[in-house]
Amino acid sequence: MSNDPAKEALLLYLSQNGLLLCNENAELPYLDLVGGSWNAIVSLMESGDVFYSRFYKNRVTYLSRELYFALKPFRLRAERLSAQSQRLLAFLQAAGEASAEQMQNECMLEKKAQTEALNALVSELFVTVLRRDVTIHESWCTFAYGTAERWEEKQAKTMIQSSEGEAEQILLRQLSQKQVNTLLRTRGR
Repeated sequence: MSNDPAKEALLLYLSQNGLLLCNENAELPYLDLVGGSWNAIVSLMESGDVFYSRFYKNRVTYLSRELYFALKPFRLRAERLSAQSQRLLAFLQAAGEASAEQMQNECMLEKKAQTEALNALVSELFVTVLRRDVTIHESWCTFAYGTAERWEEKQAKTMIQSSEGEAEQILLRQLSQKQVNTLLRTRGR
C-alpha cells in the first residue's frame, strides 16, 4: 500500500464505486470530494491503477480497472469515430504515445478538430492517459496519451476477464437504472 493518503483515498473509493469525476458535479462524486488530489490521480493513471476516460457525459471520468474491463464490451465502437479520430488512433498505434500537441502536428489537424477527435477516442475507451507529459504547475500538467492496449499491458492478466452484467452492477452503485441503460447502450442512437 502507498503512504500517500490521497492515493489511498482514491484507490478505496474507486474499488467501491468504479468511477469518479475530475471536476465538481452535482450528480456524482469528484476528485476533491473523496479526498483525492491532482498528483495522486495522475500517479494512479501512470501506474495503471486508473483509466482516464470521458465516459460520463463527456466529462473527465476516472475508471477503476474493474470497471474499465467490464465496460469494454459496451465501448470501442469504431463506427462512431470520425475520420480525424481514426487518423489519431492510427498515429497513436504507430507512435505508442504522444502529447496532444504532437498528435495535432503529426496528424495535421487544427486544435479544435484534434481536441474533438481525441475526446471521441477517450470517450469510446480507445485511448487513455499513459503518463504525465509537461508539468505546468503543482496541480496541473499535460499528458502523454496512448492506446487502451498500451494501458492494458500494465495490468495483471487476471484483470482482463469480467463477468456479464458486471458493468451494470458497478454503475448501479452510483447511478439510476435509466442512466446505466443510457451509458451502456451498445449501438448508436
